[in-house]
Amino acid sequence: MNDRRWSRSGISLSVIAAILTVGALYVGRAFFIPIALALGLHALLRPLVGGLERLRIPTPLGAAIIVLGAVSVGLTAAWSVSGPVVAWFEKAPTSFAKARAKLSDIARPLDRLTDAAVGAQDAPHSPTPVATVTPGPPLLARLLGGATTLLLGLAEVIVLLYLMLAARHTSATNALLPETESIVARYLALSSIINACEGLAVGIVMWAIGMPDPLVWGLLTFALEFIPYLGAATMVGLLAITGLTTFPGIGHALLAPIIYLAITTLQNNVLSPFVYAGRLKLKPLAVMVCILFWWFIWGVPGVFLAVPIAATLKALGDQVPQLAPLGRLLGQQSTVRTAPTRG
Repeated sequence: MNDRRWSRSGISLSVIAAILTVGALYVGRAFFIPIALALGLHALLRPLVGGLERLRIPTPLGAAIIVLGAVSVGLTAAWSVSGPVVAWFEKAPTSFAKARAKLSDIARPLDRLTDAAVGAQDAPHSPTPVATVTPGPPLLARLLGGATTLLLGLAEVIVLLYLMLAARHTSATNALLPETESIVARYLALSSIINACEGLAVGIVMWAIGMPDPLVWGLLTFALEFIPYLGAATMVGLLAITGLTTFPGIGHALLAPIIYLAITTLQNNVLSPFVYAGRLKLKPLAVMVCILFWWFIWGVPGVFLAVPIAATLKALGDQVPQLAPLGRLLGQQSTVRTAPTRG
């Protein structure tokens, strides 16, 4: 009897702790998001700092070199593509309006067939008053409305990243999480390389079929492929809308999303399984639940962090016996187990 009472109280405490944790993550998202971003970048860049350490470069100096190099590469890439991206966002509202008008023209005959099938009579045509819409602020202005907050957040991530990279790893830390960091770093690096290859292929194909701004499509592919399922669906929608506003024929307009679907299907079913070779293979349902959960908790940053967080938890589940149920919940058991740590 007492054991049953203790079991019920333990479950109640676990549920309360889970609710409080979710509430803390939601309320403190401004605090936790920069830390999560810095941890992800730390896992990705830590091997580079380790390489400089093997060259007898002090850890703080090596961390400064890597962070400054990463910031320089990011700023250079952002500056080089800022023109096409700004132009694309400025044209986006007009493109959406044109696509909506073309879709209305395509759907009008179907509506008439539906009315004829149900026996509806056509009402006398009368000119429909066109409502005047006051143009709102440009899409780019709305997106960049919080530019100051974004820059401050990026600066916070950079400072946290440097402090994490400059800190020396103790043997206690390595014993607690054996090789977890290297596994996650390998996963993030492989994902970045695969997404970059797919973005390059999509950009070249969009240029070949005459789609405007092929560089932007390549960059969007690289970024959105970090979001399984939802990223591909977003790309298909954007390509279809742009195709409808660019090409007169429906077949030519749908060519871009069809080709993108073929490329992303090939990548997901052929390239990715071959590259990952069964390591950190996450269950599709678990990935979707993680994306929806972190989207609800942290918004857009949570969507991009959902898969890295799931990969980290999966790696911890494979490495720490107490977290083995979590690893089985998120994905298949790794085919390669890590050797036990040496004392």
